[in-house]
Amino acid sequence: MRKLQFKKILLIVDAIELREISLQEAPLALYEEIANEYYAMKLSAVEELFDFLVSTKLICDTGNGIDLTPAATVYAKSNQNSRLEAYAIVEAFLKVEKVAVFFQKQCQQNPFCRKEEILQQLGNNEIFCYLAQTMLFEIEKEAYRIHPKLLKGIRIIVDEYKQNDKLLISTALMAYFTDSVVSHSDLRIHYKNSERKMVDYDNKDIIYTVIPRLGIPHDRDETKAMQSFYKDTLFHEFHHACPICHIRIPHMLIASHIKPFRDCAHIFEAVDHNNGLLLCRNHDYLFDQGYFTFDDRGYVILSHELLKHMETCDVYGIAKNYRIPKEYMTKNRRLFLAYHRAYIFKDKLPS
Repeated sequence: MRKLQFKKILLIVDAIELREISLQEAPLALYEEIANEYYAMKLSAVEELFDFLVSTKLICDTGNGIDLTPAATVYAKSNQNSRLEAYAIVEAFLKVEKVAVFFQKQCQQNPFCRKEEILQQLGNNEIFCYLAQTMLFEIEKEAYRIHPKLLKGIRIIVDEYKQNDKLLISTALMAYFTDSVVSHSDLRIHYKNSERKMVDYDNKDIIYTVIPRLGIPHDRDETKAMQSFYKDTLFHEFHHACPICHIRIPHMLIASHIKPFRDCAHIFEAVDHNNGLLLCRNHDYLFDQGYFTFDDRGYVILSHELLKHMETCDVYGIAKNYRIPKEYMTKNRRLFLAYHRAYIFKDKLPS
């Protein structure tokens, strides 16, 4: 399949995932969506495509519907033949063990390899075809290697996944995507909070390298496209449901910032899924106003005001011993929750 057609289809999958369509229903839903387009496919071909997406872990069944991975979404939204497109397609396939091993080896010395060697290492011709349709490879005498000008970025992404194979999206790819969408280099756009300090990310050097400008746009609309991706990523991470009450009606769910947008010291903080929770409207309001927060282990801390009215807690379904599932308590999310406890939570906690 040609890259342009593949990307268009991924965008449609990304759009229909909020319908709570199961993996079994998805091929027919996609088939009907593209039936009148120039890139229409037979139902059997659509089913084969979904088999490929599942086997390469570009898509998963959350239990509340299908979901495209954030890296695959970035790839679908990236400009043709851009650096971002190449980074995104590599990261999208890194969940496949053979692909991860290939790039870990290739990033060491980056030798030229014959196509047959690469196919043998990847174990999948389709993956190679999608990689080769970007600017990823430098080709010389029918031999391939990672293009030298992309090698540093690929190494950073591969290394992030080597350290944490459960990453939702790498810091590097998130920074490059933000750079492509938000006009941080346009000095006519007024920024605020440039004197504030960003949370202590492990990979803050790559963030500052890609996006050197400090602060956030004064007009939040400047980040509208990234806020949409931010919400999409939280839907993916939290499986389309509020972790507290488990409601999964899309229009009742809010991509809630932990460190409020207005307080962010850098645009990366404002769009990082680690600075967020997917909450229903009720829990979003209470969390946003500081009526409850979470400790470093994910246990809920209720404000004295809520505790005085325990019937309110019962109505809102907040148990005193509630704990966010461990998989959501990432290192970076704990950094943002520390900010929430210090500056948003209504009660002063002992340091």
